[in-house]
Amino acid sequence: MTRHEWRVAAMAALAGLTLAAASLTAQQKPKTLGDGVYSADQAQRGKAGFDGVCARCHGAQLTGSQGNGPTLKGAPFLAHWDKDTLGSLWVKIRDTMPQGTPGTLTDEVKIQILAYVLQQNGFPAGSAELPGDVNALEDIGIQQRGVWDGIFTNAQADLGKQSATRCQGCHGPELGGTDRAPALKGNAFLANWEDGSVNRLFAKIRDGMPPGNVDSLTPDVKLNIVAHLLRENGFPAGPSELTTNADALDSLQITKKGGGDAGAPNFALVSVVGCLAADRSSGWKLINASDPAVTRDSAPSAAALKTAEAKPLGRQTFGLVSVDAATRSGALAGRKVEARGLLYRDGTYADLNLTSLKAVAADCTK
Repeated sequence: MTRHEWRVAAMAALAGLTLAAASLTAQQKPKTLGDGVYSADQAQRGKAGFDGVCARCHGAQLTGSQGNGPTLKGAPFLAHWDKDTLGSLWVKIRDTMPQGTPGTLTDEVKIQILAYVLQQNGFPAGSAELPGDVNALEDIGIQQRGVWDGIFTNAQADLGKQSATRCQGCHGPELGGTDRAPALKGNAFLANWEDGSVNRLFAKIRDGMPPGNVDSLTPDVKLNIVAHLLRENGFPAGPSELTTNADALDSLQITKKGGGDAGAPNFALVSVVGCLAADRSSGWKLINASDPAVTRDSAPSAAALKTAEAKPLGRQTFGLVSVDAATRSGALAGRKVEARGLLYRDGTYADLNLTSLKAVAADCTK
């Protein structure tokens, strides 16, 4: 074999190995709730079980009731289970629900109820029923849905495009912005709305657009316009339409491709959830803190604090700068808090120059 023939053979072999590796990777791709892991019929049967037993504590709309049961849908629920597995959620329901009397419902009914909870959180149905096997469910990841998951249909966006002609007078014929109104697509638009919920964008349009004539378009028409704007900004269409349900829209996040895995940059305004602890050298710090998430708001809303309460702790540590007198008094020591401030990392340490520090739980056990 000549040197040229040897090189061709080696390259062919390498190409074969690459294709085989890609095929194996595709086969091993982890499933998520966006893959249609339950059937619509199973969820419908689960509604009957939920209404008969679970609604007493969690409410008929799954939004919870104070002192009885937490919400089972929307941003707080998904934030609590985000990055966990469906197996963990199933074990929680199977072994502890209904609270105090877990044996009053069969596993078959409980798995149907779980399918109904997934449906109510906007995850799509598939052709197969959700199994009651823990090992199978451990392979299904729970992730908050967002604009990369096909949350609107092309038909809905087409309707929005027709209605958006009303927007062009201020925002320009290509929606690129004018001296009268900002751009509705491109980097400037995304910088303003990323890392927030679709509901935040919808509420802005529903409650304030068009200026001076807000009632000239119905909320449904305005939601179609949201779908159009999302498509114009490169987000993909999917099989299901957006709905005006605030909980469902709150659970849908506007993020960059990849969900911001690169992390928050230095000097960005971020939000963090962690445990407040005294520090001998610097005064106060956050321990067991979540990864910093970029935010535009220097202080949290009531809804953001509710989400923070359910958000799991992490492994980060942050020194705190500009701590106010109330915090220095030690009143919040040992409590789970939501902190916001300017992030600064340098090698092995990270600081937050605080703009807000709010307690979200009486202790820091979860």
